[in-house]
Amino acid sequence: MPITLTFDIENASIADTNDRTRIIACFQRFGWEHIGGSAWRYPALGTENVSEDWFNHVIPALAYFRSIVCHGNLDVYNFTIDAHSEAGHRGRANPPLGEPIQQASDITLYQANPTYDRVLSEQRLRGFVQACADQLA
Repeated sequence: MPITLTFDIENASIADTNDRTRIIACFQRFGWEHIGGSAWRYPALGTENVSEDWFNHVIPALAYFRSIVCHGNLDVYNFTIDAHSEAGHRGRANPPLGEPIQQASDITLYQANPTYDRVLSEQRLRGFVQACADQLA
């Protein structure tokens, strides 16, 4: 079952024009499907995921979106997150089911539109996820 995120951002509040591009690149790299306007779906339609990969693809994407909103002081005046979902990992099942929680360097990322690399490279996105863990030290 998919997770769907929709949101509306007040255009006049975007000081950094790269903020929208970073949001788009983030969701693409974490395997979300752009379904129109400011609407995203995970997993992308047609993928063969046993369950949603919340710890490696959903939570990091939502955390990055939240961080961009707070950092850029963006006015997200509407949003919804709909999740009729199943997620989990059974590492001792034979064969194992689902995906374990991965280190930032090991999360499977997907190709974003290449024009977005200058505002949000794969390395920069992995660095964001790693920095969240590093803050605990």
